[in-house]
Order: sequence, then structure tokens, then C-alpha cells
Amino acid sequence: MDDWRLQGQEDYLMDARLYPVTLPDFWLRAYEKKDPFYQKIRSYAENFVETKHRGQEYLDGEKVGRFWHEHCEFCWEKATTDAPGEFYCTGVDGSGYWICKACFEDFQETFRWGVVEDVDV
Repeated sequence: MDDWRLQGQEDYLMDARLYPVTLPDFWLRAYEKKDPFYQKIRSYAENFVETKHRGQEYLDGEKVGRFWHEHCEFCWEKATTDAPGEFYCTGVDGSGYWICKACFEDFQETFRWGVVEDVDV
């Protein structure tokens, strides 16, 4: 297949199990539960506050979510905590590789991806 988005991802995404992620809902649940995804983002925010000598207001409430974004492994569509989007991720907790819905649909058969539904992080 000749597609500009294919850049060797078969080395690490072939036969992967993917978890559907709907933003911002995924972030809002993470924030409410203070789950591992929230903890990861909180760590980024704390590092920012420490290294940039910024105030604690950057760690208040949902503002902490502004310290995270990821990109689709294929087309580089941006995933953020405050913009609506549908993605798939190789990590149930938001860790791992991210794939946008359009690229998922284009490459699901080629990469033989399995989707894991109904997972409560």
C-alpha cells in the first residue's frame, strides 16, 4: 500500500489491541477518578510549575489537563483534553500509541487490530 502515512508503524502496531477513547469524556472521567491518566498529566503539570517557576494555579482544577496532548501515529492529528475527538490507544489508561478514527478505519484490516470495548479504567 502506497500511503504517505505509513512510516514503519507495522514494527510496533501490527496485531495491536486498541482501546477506544472519546475526548473530552475520557479526560473528564480521569480527572474525576484521579486515575493513572490523570496522574500522568498531573506529573507533566507539576514539572512545568517546577521548571518554569510558575504558580500553583496551574495545578488547580481541570486546568491541569492543558499540559497534555498526543498525535495520531499516522497523520499527526492532535488529541487534547479539551477538544472533541475519537481515537484509539494501545494503552487502556491512555498510555501508548494514539490513532485517530480516520486512520483506524483506513488501516484496521491492514494492521489486524483488535478493539477492546467496555473497559473501565
